[in-house]
Amino acid sequence: MDQALDPILNYKGASGVDFWAADPLLERTLAPLLPEGDRARELKALAAFGPVCGGKLGALVEKAHRPENLPRLGKDESVAYCAEQKEARSILARRLYDEPLSFPARMAVCVLANHNGEGGITCPTAMNEGLIRLLERSGTEAQKARALPVLKSVDPENALPAGQQITERQGGSNVGANLTTAALQADGAWLLNGLKWFCSNPGNIWATTAKLSGTQVVGLFLVYHRLEDGKLNGHHLDKLKEICGTKGKGTAEIEYKDVRAELIGRGSQGMVLLSRLLGVSRIHVAAAALGFIGRCVLEAKAFAKMREAYGRRIETIPSVARTLAELELEKDACLLAFFEGVSAMDKDEPAAQALVPLLKIEVSKRATAVIRQTQLLIGGHGILEDFTVMPRLSQDSIVNEIWEGTHPILAGHAVKALRRADVFADFAKRLEGARPAAIKELTARVAANRAMSEDERSLDDEELCTLAFQTLTAALLSR
Repeated sequence: MDQALDPILNYKGASGVDFWAADPLLERTLAPLLPEGDRARELKALAAFGPVCGGKLGALVEKAHRPENLPRLGKDESVAYCAEQKEARSILARRLYDEPLSFPARMAVCVLANHNGEGGITCPTAMNEGLIRLLERSGTEAQKARALPVLKSVDPENALPAGQQITERQGGSNVGANLTTAALQADGAWLLNGLKWFCSNPGNIWATTAKLSGTQVVGLFLVYHRLEDGKLNGHHLDKLKEICGTKGKGTAEIEYKDVRAELIGRGSQGMVLLSRLLGVSRIHVAAAALGFIGRCVLEAKAFAKMREAYGRRIETIPSVARTLAELELEKDACLLAFFEGVSAMDKDEPAAQALVPLLKIEVSKRATAVIRQTQLLIGGHGILEDFTVMPRLSQDSIVNEIWEGTHPILAGHAVKALRRADVFADFAKRLEGARPAAIKELTARVAANRAMSEDERSLDDEELCTLAFQTLTAALLSR
């Protein structure tokens, strides 16, 4: 067969697609959430980003993930990135920071970017956005003056520089078990000592935790890679982790040896401020998952339209058509729920306390399932790394599910919030359109959970989260 006429050999899938134009529901859902005076400008910016995201940005991400281009240990306790990764980061940073965008618009940018997988760029973005939001609300004027220009840099050498260095080997999600210490110095700085085990995106600036010397109080600190005199701050990158996915950005084990740090807020606020920081990361995990799902829908449709079997295009086979419809419905449900959470978070509404961990669990879990379903639809080509983005999405998705707290831990957070009367009342307002019987069942399940022992709740929380998500999405889809 002439290779020029073989659709398999010339197949590009959803590469080059305008991701914004490809999903009209995204614009319809987002538009009412944008500030009225800025709505037209922000929608225009997103419309311009759609083809860039599906075209140039996607191509850069693909090149950056070739084995020879993956990050490696560099000089001066840093991570060395290829030119394509640096340019991809700069493109995303420019879209986020060159002109003001509202929180919902920035989250839409991240959903679009994640159509290319995590890419080495969207995990750094999540941490960058979290640290910006935290410092704007809880940082000192001096911290904001120095840190915010660094965090909002669009220079390819410095774009998306923020990291989070929280996890320790013995602690994991149990931050209170961490051993890193912080000792106050006469000049007001703190010296940190310890070993951080899972440090995503080691860059120019990061947030970290340590116990205030002689206490069990966990403080949250701001650290710079270099001191103001240009000298390296006392830390050592022991190694880069070999992670199964999200390979475009470095993740390291880092030892602190008298690292100079600044306390964010008061020492006693450390865990509260950390929760706010991680809340931003968790909504970004949901954004990533939604982007993965959106890409799956496009890839599945493109393949089904191109592929012929048994003398017909497979999109006309009833079982394939049903699968395509199911994928589209799952995407729509997750999209509507995601922006419900974004809106609640943007307005600091009580329901956000439940919605953020709920979305992190349910959308990331569904993304992994949708990716698998899409790979099965595509068949053997769905596991070829040189054919579509699907294998990389699969690898990124399982990492995305694990980030920022596993499902049982986050389910405990979500249900604890739902047990609060003000949070549940605010959540229930969003259920208009759901079947009355479903709302009644959810109300009864939350009441029953209140009466359970802690061990009983640990077995009930995840199922209750699934019920809450299904009730919410049923309501949103019906409206």
